[in-house]
Amino acid sequence: MATQASVPPVVERPAVGTQAPLFSLPSVRGPMVGLAAYRQRRNVVVWFSRGFTCPFCRVYTDNIRTGYEALLASDTEVIQIAPNLLESARRYFGPDPLPFPFVCDPDKRLYAVYGLGDRGALEATRTAVVSFSYAVSQGEGSTWVKGAYLDVLNRNFLRRLHHHAMTAIEQGLFVVDKQGVIRHVSVVGPIDPVPKADRLAELVREHCATQSSPA
Repeated sequence: MATQASVPPVVERPAVGTQAPLFSLPSVRGPMVGLAAYRQRRNVVVWFSRGFTCPFCRVYTDNIRTGYEALLASDTEVIQIAPNLLESARRYFGPDPLPFPFVCDPDKRLYAVYGLGDRGALEATRTAVVSFSYAVSQGEGSTWVKGAYLDVLNRNFLRRLHHHAMTAIEQGLFVVDKQGVIRHVSVVGPIDPVPKADRLAELVREHCATQSSPA
């Protein structure tokens, strides 16, 4: 059995007005996605999501997918980051990947760099029960199980099962301007609502439109 990799401790969350920590990760669509590539070109909403398996995850992702044009109109890209395995995400989305970059951070190292942590066993239990109950009530139980199954199948059964049933990773939204500076931060629980695309576009216009690069 594979050894569970150690996850670095969560550091202090990057503050508004500071440079966003850079990263480069392979995407579901294939190419590497690096935050630095958008410098001087586009604003970026860096979205640390809970993943793609639970019905809440899919609703929030679909809300951004359906309103994606509003973000493009505000000269903004979304990069969705998930703590799933890349190969699982590629199999799950298949021939219909998202229109915006989707990358994976299965060891949650980038989550830690951005100051996002686990809310503990009690919150994890509540999250798992609520997610599965909602999926069953909506007739999506098999979809929920399929997503989790792909992740568990692809690496270390116990480690990935723990990820789905015993963790409650925070979700974070970091609005980064064209100079790479964080202009807005929102952190919510693992199944709490995430703003829709039109609201994200409003946040970009509010916080990035008149900003200049720091001295």
